[in-house]
Amino acid sequence: MSVVWTSEMRDRYSQMAKARWSDPFYRANHGKSIQKPPSCTHCGETDINKYYVDKDGKRTSSYCKECHKQNGKRRWHSKSLLEKRLVNVGKYGLTTEQYTDLVNKQAGKCAICGEAPKTLRGLHIDHCHSTGKVRGLLCHTCNVGIGALREDPKIFAKALEYLNV
Repeated sequence: MSVVWTSEMRDRYSQMAKARWSDPFYRANHGKSIQKPPSCTHCGETDINKYYVDKDGKRTSSYCKECHKQNGKRRWHSKSLLEKRLVNVGKYGLTTEQYTDLVNKQAGKCAICGEAPKTLRGLHIDHCHSTGKVRGLLCHTCNVGIGALREDPKIFAKALEYLNV
């Protein structure tokens, strides 16, 4: 419910504001928090150019860029391997149990090439981009290959024909 300001309310508010501004202490200290340079809560950095800022020039973090990166790395590396793999599970509508079932069903190997992942990224959750349905788990190479061929069976067929020449 919005308040309708009457002329009496405006006058009373105006008098209060004038009284505040006539106080020298209030006038000297008003807006000091806005005027303070930014200071990283971890290292104390004050250069605004070393912060992530939004389109209006306001800081998006209380950490400078370097401390922000270090904090993110520390949090990521403190996670177990399973926790790292489960980061994107909710994004695809899978539960933790469904993901572990997929890993067990595929014996921890890629659904296409049948090899265990060679990179630290592990197995990627492959899904149909139009329906969002999860198809399986792929190694990095197979996942990139499918993406490079735009998930188009016609292009796959042409690629297969090309390779058999």
